[in-house]
Amino acid sequence: MQARPLARASSLLAAILVAALAACAHPPPPPPPVSAPPLPADPEVKLESMQVECDAMLGALSTFKACPNHDEDDREAVDAWIERANQDFAASRKANPEPNAQKAIAAACHKAAGSVQAATERCLAGPRPKSD
Repeated sequence: MQARPLARASSLLAAILVAALAACAHPPPPPPPVSAPPLPADPEVKLESMQVECDAMLGALSTFKACPNHDEDDREAVDAWIERANQDFAASRKANPEPNAQKAIAAACHKAAGSVQAATERCLAGPRPKSD
């Protein structure tokens, strides 16, 4: 009769061992993510000369200044930007930078002109919200 309690104890021990092993088992790791194809490079921007690109930026600033939704403080700030840009461009023309530097300046003016054009579109959409 003692074999029966011993059999029950060993069955119980085996069940506990199986449950413990099952609890410790980890699911298989997920497969590695599939990488997306690389993004294409931005197309090469056709730049004009430093003078042409920077004059375009000044024109964009003048258009931005003319936005009817600006208040007087905005117009004064844009006037200061235009004045500073004119001084900087005059200095760069006088210094006659090397061709790579002229290309970098032209690229910066081109990028700034695009930003100012976007700001002009935003301004023409309506006045800024009033802040308390």
